[in-house]
Amino acid sequence: MLSGVQQWWESTQLRTKITGVTVIVITLGLFGIGVGTMTTVQQYLQDEVDRKIDEVAASLSPSLTTSDFESFDTTGQTGARSSYFLAAITDDGDVLASNLDPRSSGYQPDMSGITQSFILNNSPNFTVPSLDGNTEWRLHAYSLRIIQEADMTQEQATLIIGVDLEDSRATVGRFATIFLLFGLAVVLLSAILTRFLVTTTFRPLREVEMTAARFAGGDFSQRLGGATPNTEVGRLTRSLNTMLSRIDRAFADRADTIEQMRRFIGDASHELRTPLVSVRGYAELYRMGALTKKADVAQAMERIEKEAERMTTLVTDLLELARLDEAKPLELAPVNLMGLAHDQAMDAQASAPGRTVTLWHDGELVHDPTLVPPITLSAEENKIRQVLANLLQNALRFSPEDTPIEVIVAKEDNPARGVISVVDHGEGIPLQLRDKIFQRLFRADNSRARDTGGSGLGLAIVDTIVRRHKGTIRVDETPGGGATFRVSLPLVPNESS
Repeated sequence: MLSGVQQWWESTQLRTKITGVTVIVITLGLFGIGVGTMTTVQQYLQDEVDRKIDEVAASLSPSLTTSDFESFDTTGQTGARSSYFLAAITDDGDVLASNLDPRSSGYQPDMSGITQSFILNNSPNFTVPSLDGNTEWRLHAYSLRIIQEADMTQEQATLIIGVDLEDSRATVGRFATIFLLFGLAVVLLSAILTRFLVTTTFRPLREVEMTAARFAGGDFSQRLGGATPNTEVGRLTRSLNTMLSRIDRAFADRADTIEQMRRFIGDASHELRTPLVSVRGYAELYRMGALTKKADVAQAMERIEKEAERMTTLVTDLLELARLDEAKPLELAPVNLMGLAHDQAMDAQASAPGRTVTLWHDGELVHDPTLVPPITLSAEENKIRQVLANLLQNALRFSPEDTPIEVIVAKEDNPARGVISVVDHGEGIPLQLRDKIFQRLFRADNSRARDTGGSGLGLAIVDTIVRRHKGTIRVDETPGGGATFRVSLPLVPNESS
């Protein structure tokens, strides 16, 4: 039973629940108010009847004759209405005298059982039904002396004064009818207004439902609108729009990532296939006996070795990019950009003894980095070393051997960032290619890159490392010809203050 009610409740629409609960609460409230009001009104009318009876009793003489009772129904001793009932009874309940209502004997109160003991147990004021059962009488009991007119003897008795409650009951009935009709009107109006208000309020939720359905169907451009911003539904709409935008961006980023990975895998496969074909070709020539001379064999082994080095470089760079794509938290620490740049410039000089690699700061040549104020980055030192190493090797590889390489270190105040530039004086990079050179496996000149042993991943690695450090990298044209790679990285908080 309970589970069935729970299932029914859970399957009911929210607006129906709200409307039903509202109607029930209002109905119970009106019922309580009605019962309380009718009880109060009924008690008030009864108190008024009791007051009038007491007034009649106060106007009567403590001693009455039997004829006084007989004449009371017409004029009474106080001019009271004939609807007042008077009777004198003994302790045993025998009626000594009364004013009988001439309209109907059934209209009289039921006096049976009204004895002195009954009066004492039920207080002086009590209610009894009429003889015909159609109405009730409110009766009061008072002490009285009855004078027998025949011999003028006196007898102690109990005076009963009563009023029928037909008018009071009719008043209460009319009030109950009016209140019932009013209550029904209030409940009906409340149900209609609640239903209308809930339907109007929840109308944006219907839009949310339809928008979510269209979004789930693949239309990621769907957004919600129309709700008042400062309402609960408006705030829900704003939050849902934010969520939908993020989901849309996530799907777009996922699609871009998948497409990029497809191109990457295709390019990587192609890059690996080329040296493998060369290695296989030389191996087949050797196996077939086509390489008869010692010099030919040596040349073939040299080519196989170079192609193996190319594959090793490519695989190493691919693994490095894979590790960078894992987005593991960086181990940030203070790094002196000036000292690091000096070390990398010296390493580049050592790797190419015939080239000139110099370090500059504020337009001056730096020989001893300890004499220059430090520029402290918040970075992972090994990653920044890798960035400079790749940029320097790229500059050495793609610039003439008789041209110098400059490494320029500077500091920007707004915002506080450290800047390092690697300047070469080669052919430079065409403007239309500057946005592409940081793509993976992109080469402006494939044949030259293969000749120099490049994998096409060095700048992609540099770009990934810089972006993970919340930095920027761009390439500009060197005055007089060549390319200048400019890397900007945030300083540590103390350095930037």
